[in-house]
Amino acid sequence: MPNVSTCNRLTFSLTGVIALLTLAAYSGHATARNLVGETLTIDATTPITFYNASANSTLNVNGAQTQALQMNQSTLNMTSGVVSVTSGNAIGLLDGTATIANANIVNTGNGMGLLLARSFGQSTASVSDSQISAGIGAQVTAGSQLLLRNTQVTGRVGPGLRLFGGTARVEGGSRITGQTAGVQMLVESTTNNAPQLTLDNSHVSGVAGPAVVIGQGTVATLDVLNGSSLTGGNGTALQVRQQGMANVRVDASTFTGGIDNAGTSTINFSGSTLNGDAVTSATGKLDLAFQDSTMNGSIKSAGITQANLVRSSLNGDIESSGTSTVTFAGSSLNGNATTAQNGTLGLTLTDSAMAGNIQSAGTTHANFTRSSLTGNVDVGSTGAFDLLLEQGQMTGDVTVTQGGSATLDLQNGAQLLGALHNVNSATLGGGSHWTLNDDSTVGDLVMQGGQVTFGDPGRFHNLAVTNLSGNGTFVMDSDFVTGSGDQLIVTGTSEGNHGLLVGSSGQEASVESLRLVQTADGGAQFHLLNDRERVDVGAYSYELAQDGNDWVLNRETRTVAPITMAAMALFNTPITVAYGELSSLRSRMGELRYSEGRNAGVWMRAYGNQYNVSGASQGAGYQQNQRGMSLGADMQLADSDWLLGVLAGSSRSDLNLDYGTSGTVDSYYVGGYATWLDRQTGFYVDTVLKYNRYQNNAKVGMSDHTRSKGDYDTHGVSASVEAGKHIKLNDGYFIEPFVQVATAAVAGKDYTFDNGLRAEGDMAKSLLGKVGTTVGKTIPLDGGAMVQPYVKGAFAHEFAQRNQVQVNNNVFNNDLSGSRAELGAGVSLALSKQFRVHADVEYSNGKNIEQPYGVNVGVRYDF
Repeated sequence: MPNVSTCNRLTFSLTGVIALLTLAAYSGHATARNLVGETLTIDATTPITFYNASANSTLNVNGAQTQALQMNQSTLNMTSGVVSVTSGNAIGLLDGTATIANANIVNTGNGMGLLLARSFGQSTASVSDSQISAGIGAQVTAGSQLLLRNTQVTGRVGPGLRLFGGTARVEGGSRITGQTAGVQMLVESTTNNAPQLTLDNSHVSGVAGPAVVIGQGTVATLDVLNGSSLTGGNGTALQVRQQGMANVRVDASTFTGGIDNAGTSTINFSGSTLNGDAVTSATGKLDLAFQDSTMNGSIKSAGITQANLVRSSLNGDIESSGTSTVTFAGSSLNGNATTAQNGTLGLTLTDSAMAGNIQSAGTTHANFTRSSLTGNVDVGSTGAFDLLLEQGQMTGDVTVTQGGSATLDLQNGAQLLGALHNVNSATLGGGSHWTLNDDSTVGDLVMQGGQVTFGDPGRFHNLAVTNLSGNGTFVMDSDFVTGSGDQLIVTGTSEGNHGLLVGSSGQEASVESLRLVQTADGGAQFHLLNDRERVDVGAYSYELAQDGNDWVLNRETRTVAPITMAAMALFNTPITVAYGELSSLRSRMGELRYSEGRNAGVWMRAYGNQYNVSGASQGAGYQQNQRGMSLGADMQLADSDWLLGVLAGSSRSDLNLDYGTSGTVDSYYVGGYATWLDRQTGFYVDTVLKYNRYQNNAKVGMSDHTRSKGDYDTHGVSASVEAGKHIKLNDGYFIEPFVQVATAAVAGKDYTFDNGLRAEGDMAKSLLGKVGTTVGKTIPLDGGAMVQPYVKGAFAHEFAQRNQVQVNNNVFNNDLSGSRAELGAGVSLALSKQFRVHADVEYSNGKNIEQPYGVNVGVRYDF
């Protein structure tokens, strides 16, 4: 027999097989038991000898120990026996049949433990619950069939099982082990029959060689099923030699060791694991498929390789020096992809993920659809790389060495986070987004509705482009203190209409202008996408202007920024808050007049006011909506005309400014009041003194669509003195002219918004004078009740003109001075001498403040 390690293709003739079997049966022995057309049963009492059966004989071995058994067109039935030889073949079948159970077959020489051969027919053998140990465990020639069940086969010198065009099924936990290979699959030249091997819940291993080797020129079928395994002692589970062809199916099984393919192979893994590399030599062609499977190893191809992974994972690299195509669907690649010079790699991922780098010294085509790439791309001087990101994501840089080329195409919301170095062209389709985190250079940048964001806050980057075309968006940041910032630089041709979204800043600008875009020809048009088409910088907002071929932010056309308006509004609002709270006390006079003989009482008021404040003299225009509640108690001072009282309450004012800016002022207050009322003459004097604690908060909508927040606490005092006369007329009518002076002061405060803008307010002051009259009628009701409807009108004037606010050391004046007219109406209802209710509404309008409505309702109870 040829050496196993070199035996790739053997030629068997009928006379050769017969001679081999005859030699195995008789070599070295003068006597043997010959059976010709007869049946013989032997057992443990039968002397040990050789048996040679022919002419449809039957040999029954029941627990006997024998030497070699030769079955020529005969049948062997063996149970619990032992066959032991030192040379030749232990059991040989020539067109024979064997059923072997619980047997031990041992050949201590280099020959075979079990040989299935043919002359004009075929041999079949079924071996179960047995052990076979020989130089070569078992061999099956073309047309013959071997079934192993729960059987261990060992080839001490050569393979555990050799299939010369034969068929074997190995099941039931069987194990095949061979020194040079677990299983060797070869073609028999006289028939060209394809060897076939099925492993079902069984295991094959090679000691110093592969688990399975398919010889040169051999066409083989291999099924590895139901928990089976291949283990290669040399790191190779399956080897296919040159001109070999393998059709392999692996289902719910494991390869421990790689695939060494020099022939043409189709290997399908389903619910299985490959622990090893899949290597295709220059002469090889490999079609590799994984479904619900795992490969822990690398795909290495110098020939032609096509790999397809569905719901599977590849934990290893892809290395192509030949022609390779690898596709992933719902799968993952945890490793690098490398294309050698003159190599080609097609890499396609759909609903998949790759974590690893791509290196291309050859040609690499990458297509990521709804998939992600986390890693860098390096293109060598001989390399070419193109990437299509379709709703996909890439996190990493693309770097091209001089001489190489790379193109990127981002479509349908694709995302790229990384830098592009010397990339030939990049296309950004609708909804696609490139965030660059380092200086980048691109030959042709084609904007098809995509967006480029200069990322990495706190650092600034340049994007150098040779040619710019299309329409897109650029999101940029700048430092208006130092004059540095992100820049788009176009050195060739520029076309299209592009939007710039520039980040806002709370720091004050110290440069006259800030350059954002440089072009060589001025062909492209740019506009701001910021709110109001302005960029908020410190206290001001800036417009974009064209400066020759470039585009800059221009200081000359700046306007007051919304954040400045918010800061001024917060400093101003406590004044109107304080006056709105005082308005809840002005209806007391009618109640007090009706409280004759009562020396004490308690009251409660709920109120709501709206103020529209204009932005006069650099001031901030805003709308204030106030709601609150006051509680109080008072008592008559001895038998005098004086009434003393205390009050407490709280209110909240919501501020609405333009451009999504809002604020709140929460006010908590306590105070006291004193009223002198001469019921005989009708004269009265009413005084109020109140202390407030204010909690101020602002949320500012910046021009770059972000929000900035700032808050602070402060306190203030307010007071008013009102004097008037109640004049009774006929039929219950009355008129009540009055004059009032009110003042308020709110402590200044320094605070900083979270974007760095600093606001400093001086003490806010107000001095308000008012003159007016109230006209009403007192209508008695049954049971001692009374109703008193009335209307009132007044003329008010604010005398305070300077309430300065500094924003980043820019001084602004909150000037609300001016006159306004006030109108109101109300009703007071006394249900008894002790209990009464009250309600009124009012409206005012003037130079700087309009009050669309003021509503005040309350109750009083006298003791």
